[in-house]
Amino acid sequence: MTLFEAAKIRISRRTYIPELLSDEKKSALQKIIDGICERSGLRIILMENGEDCFSLMKSYGMFSGVKSYFALAGRADDERLHEKVGYYGEELVLEATRLGLGTCWVAGSYDKASTDIGLADGEALVCVISVGEIKEAENLKEKFISGIIKTKRKTASQMSKNLDSSPEWFKKGMDFVVNAPSARNMQPVVFEYTPDGVGTELLGSYSVNRIDLGIAEYHFELGSGKRITDFN
Repeated sequence: MTLFEAAKIRISRRTYIPELLSDEKKSALQKIIDGICERSGLRIILMENGEDCFSLMKSYGMFSGVKSYFALAGRADDERLHEKVGYYGEELVLEATRLGLGTCWVAGSYDKASTDIGLADGEALVCVISVGEIKEAENLKEKFISGIIKTKRKTASQMSKNLDSSPEWFKKGMDFVVNAPSARNMQPVVFEYTPDGVGTELLGSYSVNRIDLGIAEYHFELGSGKRITDFN
């Protein structure tokens, strides 16, 4: 399975088989994490105390069986930290999908106090991503949540300007953007094609919107085959 294919089939999963990841999959994930951290400057850690992080009270009963998760952190003074977390975190999500694992972005409904990754001075924890083995079929709770999300999804036209007059590669990128994960399913990113390149606009100033921006940018690049981000 390619990342391109993984982006087409991946959905958020909140119910997991309550087992630790196998040594083989942990090793594969760690290699992916090491590569992403080297390229991005982020700090990403695979954690295994999911029971505390996703307690019934903190997760509002939305998650069950979570044993493992990714904690994503970086320099607090980096103005694009949240965007980077979204961009590179989504790469990690899709790599986990290739390994047959389920994932879900989590920005607020987890216990931050139990997520002790030993933050250095000037470092900030941005969010976590649950990860683990899942049953092939969604359970009733997940089907219900997925159904609500699908009815609220925006179209490519709603998430872009002048879509009809844009080149075909831009439209392909937008096809991937509309299926990208988004906090609270708000999809706050608007893309625009211009002769000078691709521009983005954020609707609203919530910090999670910048995570959504990075996620959407990654999906756009994957679908269009064009690089539009530069974190250097």
